[in-house]
Amino acid sequence: MNNNNNSNNATTTRRRPRDNHNQNVGGGIEVNYHDVNDDVEATPSEFCGEEGDTMSTAYSRPPGAKDRRGWTRRMLGVLNNQAQKGAYKVLPPVADEETYEDTFNDQSWKWTFGTNEDDGVWMNKTDRAGTIMAAMVWVLILYSIVTMALLAQQGHLPVYVACMYATVATLALASHAKTTFTDPGAVASSAVPLITKNVKFHAMCSICQSYKPKHSHHCRICNRCITRMDHHCPWMNNCIGGSNLKHFTLFLSYTWLGSGMAMAIFMVNYFFCDNENCEFNVLEIQLVRAMSFICLVSWMFTSSMLMSVIYGILTGVGTIDRLKKKTMNTWHLSDEEPIPWADVFGSGPFCTWILPTDPFFPDYDRLMGYATTQRLLREQSMEVRKRREAISRNHRSEI
Repeated sequence: MNNNNNSNNATTTRRRPRDNHNQNVGGGIEVNYHDVNDDVEATPSEFCGEEGDTMSTAYSRPPGAKDRRGWTRRMLGVLNNQAQKGAYKVLPPVADEETYEDTFNDQSWKWTFGTNEDDGVWMNKTDRAGTIMAAMVWVLILYSIVTMALLAQQGHLPVYVACMYATVATLALASHAKTTFTDPGAVASSAVPLITKNVKFHAMCSICQSYKPKHSHHCRICNRCITRMDHHCPWMNNCIGGSNLKHFTLFLSYTWLGSGMAMAIFMVNYFFCDNENCEFNVLEIQLVRAMSFICLVSWMFTSSMLMSVIYGILTGVGTIDRLKKKTMNTWHLSDEEPIPWADVFGSGPFCTWILPTDPFFPDYDRLMGYATTQRLLREQSMEVRKRREAISRNHRSEI
């Protein structure tokens, strides 16, 4: 199945194979994926659109109803739809009948910022220290870009070197913004467990009063349960979870690369340059000294964080779970498997791995560890529609 990313500010698409089992979706509704009663009253267009249509994040309203959105939201909606159509082109083609695409967006359309389920844009507003630290990241990276541009303007650096550094720094800023404003994988209130073998019980969050998938933790700052939560990063002012781990990894990588580039440039200038273009004035000397210290600290910090993230991916144990296992001395009981790289960077081509774009997960429900009643109802409606279409075709062929 392809379903929308659980992000309030971005839309991604992923493919998930349809499971051959029954599942109760709450409210007394039982979904049978391959044995749906023909007498079930359902309106497929309500969930999946008319035949041949593709549901998208476009603003949908009843026929004849007036569009009450402002011109800004209408324009953003058009741009979002065009970007989404272009993103679909990088998806691997559907090769069999056991997979299908569900691009319906059931996220909130409110123009509000917060971490609640009805907020339209994910942003942590309660942690003032985290907001200041996240803003400091932008100030320091922008300071480094201005310093490099100034040195290039004064002829101390080749222009192409300054442009290369500015490109890496810009990618780091874009990755930081995506990490901050992307839902890290907050568990929906309508979440229901996946049917898996050898599972005797399911956990519930006492604070959220909802299902708590495996490897998820409740963040007291975001006040949500986060799937595959690694930790809450104050420098990002957000949790690091299953949905934004790619952006966080890219931010660390580009910051590490940019810091290394800056230190290498300054070392070459100091040890190997012997002409008059290498001589800095008093202001430039102070700027370079401050930037050298910032880059050294950033390089050491991001090196440590990158090793921690890569270790978590290779072992399947996040930072919080790793600390718990060490504290309780239960490492020998670990049964986690390594996280596939496609579960971090998506199943798209490699060019999408190195860019801060939303990943296309091959199996979103498995990745998040839960399904939603809305998605299961759409799947039930689609099965009813296909069943009726098959009966209609058989009837026409008999005639």
